[in-house]
Amino acid sequence: MRSRLARYLLTLILPSGLLCLIFVSSLHHEDQVRVRENLEAAEELRLVAGARSLIGDIEMIAGDIRLMASLPSLARALDKGDAQSLDALTADLVALSASRRLYDQLRWIDESGMERVRVDYVQNQPFVVPVERLQNKAQRYFFIDTMKLAPGEIYVSPLDLNIEQGRVETPLKPTLRLGMPVVDRAGRPRGIVIVNYFGRFLLDKFSDVTEAREGGVRVNLLNRDGYWLVAPQAADEWGFMFGRKEHFGTRFPEAWTRISAGASGQFEDDDGLWSFITVRPLGAGMASAAGSPLADSGGSASIGADQYVWKVVSRIPPDMLIRMANRSLGGWILITLLFMGALLAGAFVLARANQRRDAMAESLRALNRRLEEKVRLRTEELLQQAIRDPLTSLFNRRYLDETLPREIHRALREEESLAVVMIDLDHFKRFNDQWGHEAGDIVLLGVAEALLDGLRASDIACRYGGEELLVVMPGADADEAVRRITAIAAQARTVGARVMGREIEAITFSAGVATVPEHGESAEVLVRAADRALYMAKETGRDRIVVARSPGSVE
Repeated sequence: MRSRLARYLLTLILPSGLLCLIFVSSLHHEDQVRVRENLEAAEELRLVAGARSLIGDIEMIAGDIRLMASLPSLARALDKGDAQSLDALTADLVALSASRRLYDQLRWIDESGMERVRVDYVQNQPFVVPVERLQNKAQRYFFIDTMKLAPGEIYVSPLDLNIEQGRVETPLKPTLRLGMPVVDRAGRPRGIVIVNYFGRFLLDKFSDVTEAREGGVRVNLLNRDGYWLVAPQAADEWGFMFGRKEHFGTRFPEAWTRISAGASGQFEDDDGLWSFITVRPLGAGMASAAGSPLADSGGSASIGADQYVWKVVSRIPPDMLIRMANRSLGGWILITLLFMGALLAGAFVLARANQRRDAMAESLRALNRRLEEKVRLRTEELLQQAIRDPLTSLFNRRYLDETLPREIHRALREEESLAVVMIDLDHFKRFNDQWGHEAGDIVLLGVAEALLDGLRASDIACRYGGEELLVVMPGADADEAVRRITAIAAQARTVGARVMGREIEAITFSAGVATVPEHGESAEVLVRAADRALYMAKETGRDRIVVARSPGSVE
């Protein structure tokens, strides 16, 4: 029966499955090619749409700057400059600002760089800036660079952030400035007319027309130096205004080399599928300059129309390329699975057998885990019994002998203090003789509890032998050790117990303190020094703490 089932599986399922895989792979490859071609075409279309939106806005603004330069009210203001002519020019600029609602500022700046008329667009309405708030822009690059042009030429600034009073205005205000030099009727230069266009309109429109229908991949808009004007992550934008060194070229150096060298194209590398197009927004009669993000930076190098470029760049990440290519793979896989499912029905019995085998194996693993856990808990229990005093639960002498040399070595290596305190209960033998050993055990437990309550987690308390206790205090000097042991001694005096109906007397102890490296650098020497200090405490009246004398000191 088993051999018959095996032959059936081998002669039917394997050849049929292989044919299905070949068929699905062929269809999937053709689908991938079609999807890729459609994707590349869609990327080209949205980049072209973005480029057209940018150029269209520049042409519209250029028309408005020509309109401003041809205003009769401006001509009168250039010739006369009296209050009446300035008021007429102001009224015309207010009308233009209200009708367009696209310009942050409309200005006439005279030949000295002083703003003579300025209309801002604030809170959705024109605002005439008072004379006392007008500023001198003689050192701003856009004034100097526009003044270099011949009458009739239009200056187009770099797209940057607006600066007011020498600082980048917040919230950030992307600004594109278009200016034109003006002359009076005698042909004398009388400054410039200039508009500050709300760059956010241009950038938002660009983002809208380049928005991907699926995947949410945002198109990059870069200036000629590779800095982001529009970026997938807003934090990357306007880096040149804040002196940041990182830009598209530093993040994607290989891609930037190809993009900056070409007018348009598509290519794929490890970072995904790149599509790019170069936008040259300056038309006939327009010029620009390099500009500067700094206030009072002065003029800048001239840039011709062929050098004033923006790069529109999109990137489809590798994972998204894979998802798009495999989008229809699920349908073909489903068809294959349905066909293969009928052939695999005969394997159900085998699957049940494997299931039972796996269940038995899992039961064995669970049993083994429970056994290992019991062994671990028992091992931990035995370890605690080996290093703990059974009466007080303090560490025992064996643990101290292993730990103290290690703590001394660490303190010497790290040049830290370490104190060792030897404690002995006062008159403990007399106490046992009077009250009995059961009362003595109660007293030892009370002192041990006081020790554990008063010590730090890093301190080590041990039962050294009989009524002697020893405490290791890493990081503590003699003064700190005395303070802590004094507090513990005060708490030990409050330990109360009744034996045979009577209240036992207050518990006191004497202690000797020795420290590293003052009193020794080995466990044996340090414990001996603490023991001698304890002896001095006993000899001088008990119920006190004595610090060991330094070697060589006069008694």
